[in-house]
Amino acid sequence: MSRQPAATPPTTLASKLEYLLRRTAAALGNRPTVRELAARTAPAPGDKPALSHAVISDLLNGNKANPPCTTLVAVARAFDAPSAYLLPGWDDLTGLTAFEQEPGLREAVRLVADLGPEAVDDLLAAAREIRARHAPGVPPVPEVPVVPELAPEPTRPGRRRGGRRSDADMAARAADN
Repeated sequence: MSRQPAATPPTTLASKLEYLLRRTAAALGNRPTVRELAARTAPAPGDKPALSHAVISDLLNGNKANPPCTTLVAVARAFDAPSAYLLPGWDDLTGLTAFEQEPGLREAVRLVADLGPEAVDDLLAAAREIRARHAPGVPPVPEVPVVPELAPEPTRPGRRRGGRRSDADMAARAADN
């Protein structure tokens, strides 16, 4: 079995959101619409969404590259991701997720925070030893796990965008009605 090559972690807001969209689509089994994503920005189930579908669309398309913090928090909620991941320079999704979800990890960081680099090295060595003991032969977890590319969206029947219908199309449509 061949291993997939490690992907370059996304670094821009639009590329991070595209990655999170793929991850969410893989978890849900289908690509969520921007309206579904907007609904997921609600602070609690049943609450009004914090963002509109237009804002979500602008963020996904890269039209808004520097949104306010409140927008980043809401969009992170929609993708079930730590909001810090959407900030520039914070590219370790796995580490940020673990830090956010595991109080014990936060305590470990606080315990070595002011002890210097040697203490951090000791903590890392102990963590590597524990990982080797509990999961021998398993490679380290990547900063950003690999998720499949999104399948292209199927074309939907309906009103055609971008111009008038031809006379033949209009005649066929009139005959159908």
